[in-house]
Amino acid sequence: MISYRLVFESDDQLVFDVDEESDTSAEVPGEQYPEWVRLDQHTCPKCSLPPRSRVTCPAALAILPVVEAIGPRASYEEVLVYVNVADVELKATVAVQRALRSIVGLLLALSACPVLAQLRPMARIHLPFSRRHHTVFRFVGMYLIAQYLRTLRGLPSERKLTGLLRLFDDLHEVNIALADRIRSAVELDAAVNSLILLDTFALDVEMDVERELEDLAGLFETWLDEPAARVRVGG
Repeated sequence: MISYRLVFESDDQLVFDVDEESDTSAEVPGEQYPEWVRLDQHTCPKCSLPPRSRVTCPAALAILPVVEAIGPRASYEEVLVYVNVADVELKATVAVQRALRSIVGLLLALSACPVLAQLRPMARIHLPFSRRHHTVFRFVGMYLIAQYLRTLRGLPSERKLTGLLRLFDDLHEVNIALADRIRSAVELDAAVNSLILLDTFALDVEMDVERELEDLAGLFETWLDEPAARVRVGG
């Protein structure tokens, strides 16, 4: 369980508990959902879900609790955040939109959206308030592990990052559609800005993947020395 506790200057608190094994977009039979959450509203151009497969957009439903809770807040308002991940507690004072970026990113990765569900491995190694180089490391690591596992199962795979860059494009489309959905559902801008910030962050990562990998290359010198690597592997 990953827990976020937001403490505002007014002493109001919001708590979001997220089970890493859960489906954050599971529908409740008979539940009446807001119009902006419906699957047929602001549908992503490449959405692969059959129109009648469910009532709601998985991504929108995943973040519904955050949007409803945070609506009246302004994105620039500062908040004290306590995050408990794997029995380790982190504490930070950040703008509301930055706190939401971490929470929303986690909830989206655990949804049943065909695009966002590809990020589920990253939810299992969730890193609150991550910097760009952390995110690059996790994205590239996740993608290459996925390709290795596909190879083991006899599935088509690649060693380059072409598919990862395509994923960034798909994530951008999902974030645009989500922002359109919730603009009419919030009183101020915190929830929308968290999505825009998440999208901008992902685009920054996309544009800087090669540069960031070059910056990280120095950490892998022992792996890049082929003879030394053979000695270590061989014992």
